[in-house]
Amino acid sequence: MIVLNYHELVEASPPNAWCLTHESFDAHLSLYEDRLVSPRSFLERCTDPKANGIGAVLLTFDDGFLSDYTLAYAHYLKSGRIPGFMSFIPVDFVAAPGRMTWDMIQELGRGGVAIGSHGMGHVDLTIVSDAELERELMVSKLMLEDRLGQEVTLFAFPYGRFSRRVWEAALRAGYTHLFTIQLGHHRGFEPFLYSRLCLTNNMDAEYMHRHLLDPTAVRGVAWRVSTRLGLYRQLMRWRYR
Repeated sequence: MIVLNYHELVEASPPNAWCLTHESFDAHLSLYEDRLVSPRSFLERCTDPKANGIGAVLLTFDDGFLSDYTLAYAHYLKSGRIPGFMSFIPVDFVAAPGRMTWDMIQELGRGGVAIGSHGMGHVDLTIVSDAELERELMVSKLMLEDRLGQEVTLFAFPYGRFSRRVWEAALRAGYTHLFTIQLGHHRGFEPFLYSRLCLTNNMDAEYMHRHLLDPTAVRGVAWRVSTRLGLYRQLMRWRYR
């Protein structure tokens, strides 16, 4: 499986590298919409080692932008073009300019979107104190669960940054699936870690076509050699100790 990570979608003139136009997103979607899976289907299959070879694609969106509701949900999901997606919410940003309100997030949760936490204030969790780390993980989870009326077990690391200390705290907090931004091949070096390709606006349809054909192509020689020798997990555990 391949997990793709989008942020804000705009009509024109993206204000930053992680913001894509509606036209760009539409071009991407035309490449893989027949391969898209719902969050439920992904979560049912993601623990199966054989699922690595299946050409399925999961859409995820970070930061709770308004376009999650107005475009990804109202236009694509409701029209049947996509079967669902994951939306990761930084709770302190809810109802800020350009971000979804609680009412919108609740509607997404009822409409086939899997809601996950993105912490409170979108901070680098690897550098905060233990007390702040607990707040980012636990308070965001409890607030989302209170608003949604259901358990929240998905978490995406802000900026994709994590460490053993961070993931162990997230698991203690009750999250079961932790999402990074490591090039989109979904199986991480730990069974609870899931990689995503973070989309930028220089990744055109040709780039996406190549990525769909071989999502591991850009990982480089070190990844290929360490994987072939069975050392990848050990090296990554040392790197993120």
